[in-house]
Amino acid sequence: MLCKHYGKCGGCQLQHLSYKKQLSYKVNRVTNLFKIEPEEIMPSPKIFYYRNRMDWVVGPNYEVGLKERGKWWAYVDINDCLLQSKESNIIRNSFREFIKEKKVLPWNTIEHTGLVRYIVIREGKFTDERMVTIVTYKTNEFEKYRNLWIEFLEMIKDYVSTVYWGVNPDLADVSYVKEKYLLWGNKYLREKLINNIYYILPNTFFQPNSYTAEILLKKAIELLEPKSKDTIFDLYSGIGTFSIEIAKYCNKVIGVDSDPETKELFYLNAKYNEIKNIEFMSKRVEELQRIKADKILLDPPRSGIHPKAIRLIGDSNANAIVYVSCNPKTQYRDIRKLESYGYSLERYILIDQFPHTLHIESIALLKK
Repeated sequence: MLCKHYGKCGGCQLQHLSYKKQLSYKVNRVTNLFKIEPEEIMPSPKIFYYRNRMDWVVGPNYEVGLKERGKWWAYVDINDCLLQSKESNIIRNSFREFIKEKKVLPWNTIEHTGLVRYIVIREGKFTDERMVTIVTYKTNEFEKYRNLWIEFLEMIKDYVSTVYWGVNPDLADVSYVKEKYLLWGNKYLREKLINNIYYILPNTFFQPNSYTAEILLKKAIELLEPKSKDTIFDLYSGIGTFSIEIAKYCNKVIGVDSDPETKELFYLNAKYNEIKNIEFMSKRVEELQRIKADKILLDPPRSGIHPKAIRLIGDSNANAIVYVSCNPKTQYRDIRKLESYGYSLERYILIDQFPHTLHIESIALLKK
């Protein structure tokens, strides 16, 4: 199966290869970096319709889709994408027709004019829930556009459980919203991993492939080997995806994250899953005074670990570190830095969270 937009669209880079060859290509890239073979290579259980989130960007000529490969200023009008779901395709295509018909001006990233910027679709693959967020620039005509989006809602009601209108008042071309208004449905999207339910809001980071996220969670805990007396720090914890499962096996988990929405969701997820031996620190990892932990799990952004955080982790004397990363290059860089504190790479596993792309997830175990 080959997407008709492949080659021009920036969403996929390897769809011309068989899945077996895609995996081989990606694994070789990481092996050449680490100089050792991974202990395991875990494929994605699904290679099409696997993503639980798509940020469909709106172009100046009413394109609704993704950016062209290597061109941040150019847009591909997507009619049929194989990454999320058939329902996602219906919602996105309906949105394009609606804003065209109503003559709602698309945002222009060069001239900084217009209104509508993105339609973000999130799905609970294991709960059959779906959240839509219409992302716009700021406007003085709040009621006009609120009523307009409610009109659009009537077109997609059969496919969604939640609809938000979100406002990004900044010039930066991102789908992160500073203000959000619930137009219809539940406040949260829910997703289930293993036996845990996670509550999610429009800005929430969540592993983008729910099918491999379960594998990732199990493998990370297998490497971490939490014990009943352990105090474990979950750095860059987000909403507690790892923390909640880890807490079942240890004395205490302390999550650390700086995203404004995260604290509410971290404690909500802990409460719903009846986890009590858990705490949250709302700050950047590099702002901590010290880390006093038996073990550390971390899943930083693609840019890797801040230099100050490297020092804190290195000085923590934790006997084990499990480093989860979607960017093996920065992960390898950080591992080399942690070696100067007495840590060594014991094991690493690759999980293909992103079929048809150049990206792959890596889990590394470091020990003293």
